[in-house]
Amino acid sequence: MEESFNVIENVYNMDKISKLPDFLLQQVLSFLTIKQVVQSSLLSKRWKHVWFTIPVLEFDGAYFETKLWCRDREKTRQIQRKRVELYHFAEQNLVSRRRQRLKINKLTLFMYLRTPKTVSRVDRWIDYSLKSNVEELNLDFFMSGGRRYILPQSVLLAKSITVLMLSGCRLESHCCDINLSSLKKLSLVKVRTNDQIIHNLVAGCPVIEDMRFEFCYGLENIHFSALPKLKAIKLESDKLKMVELEASNLYYACITAYYASEINLVQCKNLKELNLEAQCIADEWFRNHISQLPLIEMVTLSNCNKLKNIKISSHILKKLYLHMCKELTKVELDTPALLKLSYLGWSNLSLSLNASAYLSEVIYQMLSPINHWDVQKIELISKLSNSKSLHLLRFESAKGVVIPQELRDTLPSPSYLVKQLKVSLSRPYTGSEIDKLVDNLLWISPLPEIVVIAYRINVKPWEDTTSFKFSYKKPIFDKENPSCCKFLPNPCWRHCLKTVTIENIGVRPDEETLKAEKETLEKYFYENAKFLESFQFLCGGVG
Repeated sequence: MEESFNVIENVYNMDKISKLPDFLLQQVLSFLTIKQVVQSSLLSKRWKHVWFTIPVLEFDGAYFETKLWCRDREKTRQIQRKRVELYHFAEQNLVSRRRQRLKINKLTLFMYLRTPKTVSRVDRWIDYSLKSNVEELNLDFFMSGGRRYILPQSVLLAKSITVLMLSGCRLESHCCDINLSSLKKLSLVKVRTNDQIIHNLVAGCPVIEDMRFEFCYGLENIHFSALPKLKAIKLESDKLKMVELEASNLYYACITAYYASEINLVQCKNLKELNLEAQCIADEWFRNHISQLPLIEMVTLSNCNKLKNIKISSHILKKLYLHMCKELTKVELDTPALLKLSYLGWSNLSLSLNASAYLSEVIYQMLSPINHWDVQKIELISKLSNSKSLHLLRFESAKGVVIPQELRDTLPSPSYLVKQLKVSLSRPYTGSEIDKLVDNLLWISPLPEIVVIAYRINVKPWEDTTSFKFSYKKPIFDKENPSCCKFLPNPCWRHCLKTVTIENIGVRPDEETLKAEKETLEKYFYENAKFLESFQFLCGGVG
């Protein structure tokens, strides 16, 4: 009796969902995969009818190409029959829309094209979508033997398309008559083409706003002009030889063209974000461009190995990233608005930073020898420490953070003004290392509010952390000029630390390890902070 009641209740609930207005059912079904939609359509004819009117369609080849055979012949036939039914269902949907003159807002096809029959089927589906005035078309195909799907010419004449994203396709040389009058976003990834086709394509997109070309085979020279609407462009290829852009309203440019011999962006007067990775970027090129891009707010330079000296004078620049520029030895910055500076490189850098206020964040990622401390490295950290937050990256272990005592005795702490110090380790510290690790971090930054030790266990994609939060009171000296503060303008943490709260997040060591770590840190702080009032040790927020 109870089972009968449950069945009736489930049918009643399903019936309530089916009574929802079409536009709400459309929204519910738009979040389902095609496989789930087919299953739901078996439960309710109305759901099937409503899905035929959803304006967003996504056909993922994974649902068509799951397991095509098994040892049981009957099961193999069942699998193949279901695959055929799935293809039929998808095609029936597109045909029905065409007959009812229903618009398609977005069509996504992500498929492995195994046979000529599959290619013909995709051709039909694209044709149906174009006749239904599709607005967003996302085609991602894979074919064996390095072949590419030949894009139908009709796609490049579709006035309804506003977003076109192609991957694994080929644009034929006859693609000269192009009219994508509504296209605003274009993305080509691993597309086989040539310079002339791309030139014609871009010329046929008068309102284009966003363009992306990544690893397009045959594309070597780019010269885009007369693009008043273009706001963002991303170019990435090791085959690009020349890049020249004339776009008066271009806001964002990301160019990875390692072997390019020429890059010209001086006509992009409204450029605000620039990301470059190219061998041809040398001192003179950079000086010329940075002086002619008056609105630039963010600059990223990676692997620009001809750069030796950088000089920037700007009241607009807010973020600067300098990564792996091997020959870079001198950086002069007169940038009062600078908020964030990231440097991935060697410690032989001469840095002059004239910023009128604290930076929000500085990141220093050390390169080999990572674990070697010397005067040069400490002086560089000192110059990078005019910031609220300092993040030191790429230490292999806790031992790499330990600074030789002779350096600590003869040099001032480099990051006295830093309030938040974070250090990243490649592997976790051991319980016997924690007090030495903390002691060295508190020498680097002797009066912090927060210290974070981040580390990865095995190959997990996220970091576990141990954080230290400190509060202080007015310093009290037992004697004048204590040795630990002899190079500091004000007392260090040892003379004013009031409370310390330690929290382990993400990692759950055994109780004995936690107990030993707590005892080691408690002993360390009570022995070194003479006026400590409170010590708390939490694991995952629990004491």
